Amino acid sequence: MQFNVALLLQEPVGSIRAEDLLDEPVAVPAEDYVASATGRVNLLRTQHGILVRSNMLVHPSLQCGRCLTDFELTLPLRIDEEFIPLRDFVTGDPVEADLDQFRIDERNELDLSEAIRQYEQAALPIQPICREDCAGLCPVCGQNLNERVCDCTPPKAEGAWASLAGLAERLQTEESHGSP
Repeated sequence: MQFNVALLLQEPVGSIRAEDLLDEPVAVPAEDYVASATGRVNLLRTQHGILVRSNMLVHPSLQCGRCLTDFELTLPLRIDEEFIPLRDFVTGDPVEADLDQFRIDERNELDLSEAIRQYEQAALPIQPICREDCAGLCPVCGQNLNERVCDCTPPKAEGAWASLAGLAERLQTEESHGSP
């Protein structure tokens, strides 16, 4: 997702541009990343470059950590990053920047794709769940319990887990009978 910021780089500090995105394609071929983004991007001319402030939604495809079903997650991203040009627009001199700063290329194109990829990766849940009430897989036969219930008998807990299994069973019994 690229923005030509040549005119904005010529304007005074504080100048603003805004873009609305609707299912805008995003790609980072080196990372084999393809997505689409919807939201608003604000570009603000700073003393050093362009500050990007954006609220957007992306929809990564994930695998549920309980039932292993593929699903699409709606993920909100808030991006606040300053992009630094490779060269000073007026003098043509190289502009110094930290290694972790995003850059504006020599054609004055600001590519937001890598920032979106990084922010998405940071926002992904550690163990994604397709839905809050996901029943997961049967530990005996592997049946997806969201699709149908199997007739397997759960394995008996052994060792230290036996006490916890007994407590869980007692709590479930009390809950089903309405006892406090």
